[in-house]
Amino acid sequence: MPSIDLETVNALHKTKAEIVAAYCNADVKTKEQAAGQTVAKIGNSSITFIAPILKQICQQFGKDKQDFLLGGSLQEQAEVDSWLEFCEQEVEVRMGKALTELITNVLEPHFVKKTFLTSVERITVADVSLAISLYPKMSSGALGLESCVATKRWFNTCLHQPEFQKVLKQQKVLSLPSSNMTTATTSSSASSSKTSENLMLKPEDRPIVQHYSQCSSVIGGRTRIGRIHLAEDQGKSLIGQKLVICGWVKKMREQAEFTFLEINDGSCFQDMQCVVDKSCKGYDTLKGQVNTGASVKCFGQLVESPAKGQVVEMALKENDEVTVLGSVDAAVYPLPPKPHSREHLRTNAHLRPRSNLIGAVARVRSSLAYATHEFFRRRGFLYVHTPLITASDCEGAGEMFQVTTLFDSFKKNKSEEGYVPFPKDPNSVDYSKDFFKAKSYLTVSGQLAVENYCCALSDVYTFGPTFRAENSHTGRHLAEFWMIEPELAFADLPDVMQCAEDYLKFCVQYAVDNCYTDLQFFDKQIEKGLLDRLKNLLENPFGRLSYTEAIDLLTKEVKNGKFLKYLEKNYADHKKSFPQLLTIEWGMDLNSAHEKYIAEEYFKRPVAVYNYPAAIKSFYMRANEDGKTCAAMDVLAPLVGEVIGGSQREERYDVLVDKIEKNGLEAQDYWWYLDLRKYGTVPHGGFGLGFERLIMLTTGIDNIRDVIPFPRYPGHAEF
Repeated sequence: MPSIDLETVNALHKTKAEIVAAYCNADVKTKEQAAGQTVAKIGNSSITFIAPILKQICQQFGKDKQDFLLGGSLQEQAEVDSWLEFCEQEVEVRMGKALTELITNVLEPHFVKKTFLTSVERITVADVSLAISLYPKMSSGALGLESCVATKRWFNTCLHQPEFQKVLKQQKVLSLPSSNMTTATTSSSASSSKTSENLMLKPEDRPIVQHYSQCSSVIGGRTRIGRIHLAEDQGKSLIGQKLVICGWVKKMREQAEFTFLEINDGSCFQDMQCVVDKSCKGYDTLKGQVNTGASVKCFGQLVESPAKGQVVEMALKENDEVTVLGSVDAAVYPLPPKPHSREHLRTNAHLRPRSNLIGAVARVRSSLAYATHEFFRRRGFLYVHTPLITASDCEGAGEMFQVTTLFDSFKKNKSEEGYVPFPKDPNSVDYSKDFFKAKSYLTVSGQLAVENYCCALSDVYTFGPTFRAENSHTGRHLAEFWMIEPELAFADLPDVMQCAEDYLKFCVQYAVDNCYTDLQFFDKQIEKGLLDRLKNLLENPFGRLSYTEAIDLLTKEVKNGKFLKYLEKNYADHKKSFPQLLTIEWGMDLNSAHEKYIAEEYFKRPVAVYNYPAAIKSFYMRANEDGKTCAAMDVLAPLVGEVIGGSQREERYDVLVDKIEKNGLEAQDYWWYLDLRKYGTVPHGGFGLGFERLIMLTTGIDNIRDVIPFPRYPGHAEF
């Protein structure tokens, strides 16, 4: 392995050189100096100053990676040089408040728009130099950068690159913070998250007693179990305090002098073990009334637990009290303490939140919803409420639920006011007699409506329920689901793709930081390797390829037999569809199996496919100059396939009218949408993300009916 002789007094310079050398498969031999400039001997040259040293390492030993690390074009190389200069002259000379202001005012706005420093979507020597210059302060949390989420995301991405980890773990001056996402304890996950997005909602920042739980004298101010278990010390600081715990019994064990209750209140995955002494007030009421599912109130002292897997438990003794709030008859309770199939849980949708699975899903779902609003709020987007009842078909598919009050009129007698005869021909219905005086439907998307506000207020988003009347019985479709739909003004397709990537990473990071124990459960019980998959998503930039390149890729994988092996392994029950799946031709719509193969097997990470054939996409997507494709993109992810669909919108009036008519739609139904192109049209774009698909991606659950509280699909709307 080639080596570089380095003389330096600066530990940061040494670390930078070693990381760049690691990218180039070279070694650095360091001789420490008492004082003086950093000097490197590379070949026959002696070079001073760290920026030219890093560049020379790439040019001398990483010729095959030179374009990768230094930039391929003159513009990219100039960007790298500019950021290297910024690092030496602006970053390394500042400390404390001055450095915080520099990060807040310069770096944070930059990283909101870009994944890395330069326009190339990958790490360069500039990223290496800046990340290590910031490392001592950012890893310690001394700068107080709570609002600089984008900068932390970039910093965390850099630190988790293999070359960074290899060098930092060997350093004595610099130590890599723990990032083991499969650590068993909550405290370890909390410490690792501090060095990344720092999105953790710390339990210890919340009140010990929840005063919204007074409920007259029945409950009294209670302490949530999550406030105890999810604290960094896992409740140790509360040992010795008298607290009130309320919740539902998960398990009950009786012994001669004690009864053990495992209670959960939904605030976290872990139960609280309550050891009820025979002398405790209310002890006699437990027998016969308390079984799995019963609700209780426990007033006792938090003590250190001798049991494995828990730091604290509650002891209820002579001066304490247990109260049965709601009893359960074990003989008829639908969810006894044993494993239940997901189908059984769906038939008891009103009780299934008490199961470990659905309780964990609910917490992750709540966190992802909060993260959604927080992501867009921090980037200046406005939240717009779009209508659920509409006269427009956004997708042009016609699979919509109709909204009408005419059936009430059909039932009336001829003599009654408002009588309308039942039409023999459905096409002859006079909708002027209907409530809205026109055909109306439940919306399939809020996109067209939110575009109105985008073309006046710039960046906006909507987040709400949508409806599709698809007679689908698969585990991927619902009749009612939630959609996140941002719209970006003065933006093109690359902007949309970058926003989609940043959004997914932000949400997943937030779930890791705030629902780690729930994700550990999913990793153990639902998808082995889930945490590693999420880690891979967070640490690597998404792949990108055109639709045409995707077709070429699939054609190659069919010819070499790899795609067939994938089908045989993952779709053995669908062999009849193999001939169709193995027929790859330009213009086809990618099947879920194609999408998953590209993301799971080929890229092994999320990937954005763009420039689809216009014939298979919606009318509002901007036509490309080639006349065949449109500026559309889909983000494909392992496990779920398509998770995001987006496009640059067609802003040209004449082109949009032509596309509406060619799709068999009536231009008059979209007059208001066309007006946006008449009066001050602008280039803009956006994407739609099925919220349930995001939850599936984050939890590893493969059936969409298990990630929404009350699933709606053909024949099922009873709850």
